Amino acid sequence: MLRILLLLALLLPWSPIRAEEIPLETCDNLLVVQVHVSGMKFLFLVDTAAVSMLNLKSFAHGEPFKASVKSWNGTVETNAQDVLVGDLAVGQHHFKNLRLTAVDLSAIGQACGRRIDGILGIDLLAQLGATVDVKNHTAHVAAAVEPLQARVAELEHQLGACEQAFNRADERAFADCLDPEIVMFAVGGDYYGRDAVMEYHRDRYFRQNPPAHLSFTPRAHHAIGDAIWVEYDLRIIVGERVIRARGTALCQKEDGAWRIVHMNHSRPSGAAQQAVDERYF
Repeated sequence: MLRILLLLALLLPWSPIRAEEIPLETCDNLLVVQVHVSGMKFLFLVDTAAVSMLNLKSFAHGEPFKASVKSWNGTVETNAQDVLVGDLAVGQHHFKNLRLTAVDLSAIGQACGRRIDGILGIDLLAQLGATVDVKNHTAHVAAAVEPLQARVAELEHQLGACEQAFNRADERAFADCLDPEIVMFAVGGDYYGRDAVMEYHRDRYFRQNPPAHLSFTPRAHHAIGDAIWVEYDLRIIVGERVIRARGTALCQKEDGAWRIVHMNHSRPSGAAQQAVDERYF
């Protein structure tokens, strides 16, 4: 376990979640940002002290109602419309089917000298995971991360393909499941790099007749940044022997493919352990 924790500590700093830097402009002393609504360009005020809304002059459609708007000089009731925005893009990040309130924001534009079409407020900034850098006029936006359930489903699908590659001794396909710098800890030794791990599998499993057969069963998944740590059980049939083990694997996605960066498994304890020949494991 200590070796796993040390390896994670080394790996994770090199696995940042990719982010985006969005340039901000100024309108007098106010920060503004270019956004796209259904493909059309608009200028929004960046305001961490307000909720997101639209300028009624720019979005004159929707369901009318009376809205109470709070500002530094009090609360006023004003005409408003409930507007459904099909797509609002901030940089490369998109909000779909967003419902916003539209009120008259012309006073802001008159004060700074440019037309303001809306406000990008704290609610949407929080969803973006955005940090506003006032000094450098940029917004640092965290990359959108797929829901864990979708990432796990994709990972399990690819690991299933790796299992099939093992069972047909397809070395090329199986090697593509491994990160070039993979580290594997097994009973027979420690193996560093894809070539060493492939030689381990080639010697113990791929050259057997009849071919070895692997069953890989995930037990739990843990998200660690942009990686997933998998707890698993495995069973390998080699001739008349049945090898059982339990272990963990750290997987990362790069260029659309999940690959195993670290793998650590061990045999069961007690009498069952003695029945396994270390020549095969």
